[in-house]
Amino acid sequence: MVTVSRARNLLAALMLIRAAVALSGTTWYVDGLTGSDTNSCRSATAACHTIGHAISLTASGDSIAVAAATYMEHLVIRTSLNLRGSGAGTTIIDGGGNGGTVVGIYPGIIVSIADMTIRNGRAPYFGGGVRNEGTLELIRIAIVDNYVIGLGLPAAGAGIYNDPGATLTLNDSTVAANHVSNTCHAPFYHGIPCWAYGGGISNLGGMVLNNSTISGNTIQATLNGVPSGVGGGIKGGGELNNTTVAGNSANGAGGGIYGGTTITQNSILANNAGGNCSAGSIISSGFNLSSDATCQFAGPGDKNNADPKLGTLGNHGGPTETIPLLAGSPAIDSGNPGGCTDSQGNLLKTDQRGMPRPDLEDKTGCDMGAYESQSD
Repeated sequence: MVTVSRARNLLAALMLIRAAVALSGTTWYVDGLTGSDTNSCRSATAACHTIGHAISLTASGDSIAVAAATYMEHLVIRTSLNLRGSGAGTTIIDGGGNGGTVVGIYPGIIVSIADMTIRNGRAPYFGGGVRNEGTLELIRIAIVDNYVIGLGLPAAGAGIYNDPGATLTLNDSTVAANHVSNTCHAPFYHGIPCWAYGGGISNLGGMVLNNSTISGNTIQATLNGVPSGVGGGIKGGGELNNTTVAGNSANGAGGGIYGGTTITQNSILANNAGGNCSAGSIISSGFNLSSDATCQFAGPGDKNNADPKLGTLGNHGGPTETIPLLAGSPAIDSGNPGGCTDSQGNLLKTDQRGMPRPDLEDKTGCDMGAYESQSD
């Protein structure tokens, strides 16, 4: 597994590439309503019709600006680039419930995707919404309603499958309502293992989540009729900063997080069917909350067996759906009093919605989780 230090080095490299792209490289334009793939795609008035055609025109370091529309496409990205939508609520890449992974990232490349929804992927085995084999940053992205089925072989990562050696960063994003299912009649089929894990995210590389929500993802699997699905929200660990993992389920173990090494700070794990944490190693950097005792948080400011008093996942302002903290939540003002930070130690000055963190009227500290409660 990629170490945290290596992941941070790769993330630093990603930031440099993004800065370089902003200063150089060509910008290509896509408009699913008025564009045509016979256009030059070099301006908004001469835009491509499909994202896939625009990708075929890019060189390393280019950007693609995608107008609001629903794009019924499956994308394979082989070139380092920036892909920018017009907002997760209006720029949608829809896999149509068939055809495999919606967005695939090739090995050895660096890609940043922002302000889109990726939905309705249906893939055998791995990665219904996104499969990442490179270095990928997702910003203000919704990964929703994707599906993976094992067909008696391995099944993992309905929302996102992060391959060995890959690096994944989620900023201000939501992974929700993704589903893995499998029926195994034996541990192996012709020497190939049969298992199922990672309803929301399956991580075999390096992964960092900042200000993000993992919710409503499920995994249902059996081995010889015995429930065996693990990691409803996340399988394989990673680093969680001001992230909410809530309302996921696994019919085997680890409804929230299963396996790997997970480093958490200022985060909430709550109400995950099959337990919030299972197997692997949980390392607390402090100021986390678990609604049960499975995570065994033991850092400064940690809370175990505490009801965070969460609302329901929905549109509570901002570009992607979030889970609000209700009045009286013990997560309010309980983040690190020195400030909530990302994986690089930079202050998170806004929550997932873009609201001030901490609240402008708050003198005591930021909230745990992806949502910052604002004073009346």
